[in-house]
Amino acid sequence: MTRQELLAELFTPVRDAALGVAKLVKHVGVRVDALAFDLARDGGAVVRDVQALGGAAHDQFSTIVRATPRVTKLAQHAAAMFARQRWLALSNAAKTGDARLTADDHRDLARRTALFAGELRGGIAKLGQLASCRPDLIGPIWAKELASLQADVPAIEATAIRARIEAELGKPISALFASFDDVPLAAASLAQVHAAVLLNGTEVVVKVQVPGIEDVIAGDIAALRAIASSVGELPGVDLPTLTRELGRALAIELDYRAEAAALVAYAGACVVPRPIVHASSARVLTMTRITGERLTAWLDQATPAERDRVLGELVGEVAAQILARGQVHADPHPGNFLVTPEAHLALLDFGCMLELTASERAAYARLVLAVAGRNHDAAARELGHLGFICDEPDALVALASSLVGALAPDAKVSELDWEAAFAEQLGHAKSIGNLQMPRSFVLLGRVLGSVAGLLATYKPALELHPLIARHLAAAIVYKEA
Repeated sequence: MTRQELLAELFTPVRDAALGVAKLVKHVGVRVDALAFDLARDGGAVVRDVQALGGAAHDQFSTIVRATPRVTKLAQHAAAMFARQRWLALSNAAKTGDARLTADDHRDLARRTALFAGELRGGIAKLGQLASCRPDLIGPIWAKELASLQADVPAIEATAIRARIEAELGKPISALFASFDDVPLAAASLAQVHAAVLLNGTEVVVKVQVPGIEDVIAGDIAALRAIASSVGELPGVDLPTLTRELGRALAIELDYRAEAAALVAYAGACVVPRPIVHASSARVLTMTRITGERLTAWLDQATPAERDRVLGELVGEVAAQILARGQVHADPHPGNFLVTPEAHLALLDFGCMLELTASERAAYARLVLAVAGRNHDAAARELGHLGFICDEPDALVALASSLVGALAPDAKVSELDWEAAFAEQLGHAKSIGNLQMPRSFVLLGRVLGSVAGLLATYKPALELHPLIARHLAAAIVYKEA
């Protein structure tokens, strides 16, 4: 059997499922579509890419083939989700004459999606984590259910975790730790974390990469690349850059030596863990343990004054990373923040970092000031300096103005209509053709989206401009050599 015949046999059922999903996607409501469309494309785009492989190199062929079971599962789940959505709509129409989905219907669909993404782990669970930070985009019900992906992914058996630790560190568990808890503190998409005590009595946490996750990520990266080469142009989206940077970030996140170095280099105001070198490797990272409550749980029960203070500290910290230090924690979903018993903000998981040059920081600062001052020409100039290119520069400036409108002087977070702002941003994005974006904005957009999601949810009594003004001033001092 030739390679093309083998590919046809492997992917015919997946292709048929993906085509069915594509038809159903057109009929899905905007909020459900924000997640489901990505899942559907993840399956369909890989199929289309495989059909064009022809004389592809063997390593690319084997990577796509490894991804096949995940693609099949994605297509099957997406088809089942859309079928259930249609059934719920028909059922509602029969009962009440109104086919719109109820809050319970959305909760059911969101919960099923979260469970499925948790089982798949990898890049799919990462996508769900990111979506959970944007209640303004997907709605509060979906955001709440998908938030379980920030920590509540199914755990790997302790025997496999222990075996990986011993293989990575070259010693038995008993030679490394006085005690090791087999029940994980948290299980995430790429790793799980266990409590332990060093031989000297220091309490630590041990972050262990899920065995076999390397192949899962390789398959997800192949799927992302296939999307970029197969979907074609989407208004307001630079798929090649998006794919390249997200793939790079996922690959780097698998190397814990880089994360340990980032922890050592951190110079911000948050409490962060410190790595234990002799008990760490590229796939195992042992760190000092920080106790505290997850940020969202703490915010839910905090007084308004306490909530505003902590969210203000978070905004200030993110601004300092982007504008002053240039070392940006690029995975700031709420599960990576704790509030300590002393009410200090703690920051975890430095696996995904973005480095911004002084030139980039200065350009972003000038862009914010140009938008705040309603200087259209200056904003367009700074977007060009940063590397944004498109057919409709006026629409791009309008989009940038909408995105950073909350940073303008006198703009109050609690008074902003976040849902209307998102609708405005989406409208501008749809009018932008042939967009090219700088690599920095792929991860930076992820950071800003996560922070915006928290602000949209809790609406603190804050003005953002005073919190970032000094960092804008520090960044803008930079002069081209």
